Amino acid sequence: MAEHNHLIKNLMTLNQIVETLNRAVDVRKTLGHALTRLIELMGLETGWIFLVDPTSQNRWAGKGFVLAAYHNLPPAMAVTRARAWKGNCECQSLCMRGELTNAYNEVLCSRLYNAPGDRRDLAVHATVPLRSGDNVLGILNVAVPEWDAFSEEALVLLANVGSQMGIALERAHLFELLQERRIYEQGILLELSNQLLHRSDLAEIMNFVVENVPRLLEVDACAILLPGDDPDYLDFRAASGWKKDPVVTHRRVPLDLRSGSGFVMHTGEPLLVEDYSVHDPTPWTAPWFEAEGFRGHAIIPLLVEDDPIGVVMIDSRAPLRVDETRLRYARLLANQAAIAIEKARLHEQERQRQRLEDELSVGQEIQLGLLPEGPPEVEGWEFAATYRPARLVGGDFYDYFELSGEPNQLGLVIADVAGKGVPAALFMALSRSIIRTVSISGDHPAQALRRANRMIFKDSRCKLFLTAFYATLDLATGRLAYANAGHCRPPWVEATTGQMHQLTAHGTVMGVFEDIELEENEIHLASGDLIVLYTDGITEAMDDNEQLFGEARLQEAIRSKQGGSAQEVLDAIVAATLGFIGDTPQADDLTLFVIKRK
Repeated sequence: MAEHNHLIKNLMTLNQIVETLNRAVDVRKTLGHALTRLIELMGLETGWIFLVDPTSQNRWAGKGFVLAAYHNLPPAMAVTRARAWKGNCECQSLCMRGELTNAYNEVLCSRLYNAPGDRRDLAVHATVPLRSGDNVLGILNVAVPEWDAFSEEALVLLANVGSQMGIALERAHLFELLQERRIYEQGILLELSNQLLHRSDLAEIMNFVVENVPRLLEVDACAILLPGDDPDYLDFRAASGWKKDPVVTHRRVPLDLRSGSGFVMHTGEPLLVEDYSVHDPTPWTAPWFEAEGFRGHAIIPLLVEDDPIGVVMIDSRAPLRVDETRLRYARLLANQAAIAIEKARLHEQERQRQRLEDELSVGQEIQLGLLPEGPPEVEGWEFAATYRPARLVGGDFYDYFELSGEPNQLGLVIADVAGKGVPAALFMALSRSIIRTVSISGDHPAQALRRANRMIFKDSRCKLFLTAFYATLDLATGRLAYANAGHCRPPWVEATTGQMHQLTAHGTVMGVFEDIELEENEIHLASGDLIVLYTDGITEAMDDNEQLFGEARLQEAIRSKQGGSAQEVLDAIVAATLGFIGDTPQADDLTLFVIKRK
C-alpha cells in the first residue's frame, strides 16, 4: 500500500509539472519551476537546462545554446563563474553531433571537471534531449556524484518530464508562429491541446479527436486504431466521416507489415498515400475499406516515448496532398492525442486497480470472517493461532469446533490450498465449509476427510487442490486422533522427556481424486505437551539469498519457548520466520495453530 501511495504521489506531481508546462504561454519562464519540482521528486539536488538557440553566437554557456534554467548549482558552477560556463561542454558537443540518441544518456560532465572549487562531488549527469520529432530543442541535465545514484524509477521519470518539456517547447514555438499570423491552424492546435488536457475519459478523448481532425486537416474521415485483445490485430476504437462505422461493425486491421497501420506500428513512421487509384503501397486491403471510396490516405503513429501505442488514420475521398508543414502539423496533433490517450489509459488502469483493491479488501474481510474470532477458552488447555496472507486474500485456513455427540470433543483443522490470490481464496471458502460441515458430526478424522474430499472433488470445477490435517481432541483425557491429507507433519513436544516428534500419518492431497487413502493415528497429550500445526508458508519462507527457513529453524524456535504458553511459542515462531526473511516479500501465506495442555 505504501508503494501504491508513493506511485500515486509521483503521478500527481508529474501531472502538475505537465499541466504547468502546457498552460504556460512563455514556456521558458516555467522551465525553472518544472526543473525544481522534477529534482525534488527524484530526490536529488542539482540540474540545469540548455536550449538550442542558433542566434546565440557568444561563448557564454556554449555557442548556439542558452542557459534557460538551473537549480541548486554548486559554488564551483555559479552562473557568475566564467571558467565553469565559458565555451561548449561534452553534452552540447554530443547534441550537435546527433549522438544523444537515448531517452536518457550518461555523460561525464566536462563543466564540473574543469570547474575549480566546491563541486559537491558531482561528476556525472543524466542528459535528456528535449525533442520535438527529430529536432532537439534543448538539453536537460541532472547531476549526481556517480551514475548508480539514479534509480530506474528516477530515470524513467526524468525521461518522461524531458519528453513533456520538448512537447511544451514545441507548443511554445507554435504559439510564436501564431503570433506571426499563422493563426488558424496553430490556434486550432492549441485549442485541441487545451481541450484534451481537461478530458480524462478514454472514449471521450478518442471521439473528440476523430470528430475534430477532419475539420482541422480538411479531410473527410478519421479513425483511431489501438491494439485489442487479439495481439495480431489493431481494432477501430473511434471513427468519424465513414459511411459505415468501423467501430460498430467491429472492423480490425492486421498488425503486420501487410497493412498500412501495421507498417506504421512497426516503424513508428507515418505512411502517406496521395491517391490509392495511382499507387497502393501495401498488399493488404478489405472490401469494406474499398467501399468507402477513399483515395487520399495517411496513417500517423500515436507515439509515447517514441513507442507507437496506436495510429490515427486520416482519409479523403479526393487525392490527399500533404506537404512537410502539413505533415508536421498532423504529427504534432497526433502527439497531443497520444499523450491524452495514454494519460486516460493510465487513469483508467489506476481506477481499475483501485477498484480491484477495494474489492479484495472486502474479500479479505469476508475471508477473515470465516476464520475463528479467537482461540477456544478451555480449562486446562491453551490455544493460539495466527494467519498472515501473502496477498490481500489467500488459501490457508484453520478452524476448531465442538463436535456433536460426546461432550468435551473438539475438532481441529489446518489446511493449505495450492495457489494464491482470489482463486485460492474461493477454493479455500468452499473447502473450509465442506470440511467443517462433514467433521462436526463427529466422524473419525480419516473418515471425515475422505467424505469431505469426495464432496470437494464433485463440487470443484477448477484444478486446485489442498492439503489438510484434521484431528479430534478429547479435552478430558488428552486423546488426539488425527489424519493427514498430504499436509505438513506437526511437531509434538513431550513435556516429561523434552523430546520432539512428528505426527505422521500417510495420506493423499484432497480435490484431485474422488477416493483417497488416509491413515489414522492417535496420541495422548500429557500436561505440558505441545503441538504446532502449520502450513508450508513457514518452512518454505525464503530470505534474499533464496534459502528456506526449513524445519530445523522451526524446531529451534519451538524449543526456545517450549516451556512457555501457547501464545509465546507462536510469537517465537513468527518472530523467527519474519526475522529470517527480512525485507524479502512474503511469498506464501503464513498460518500457525499451537495447542498446549497445561
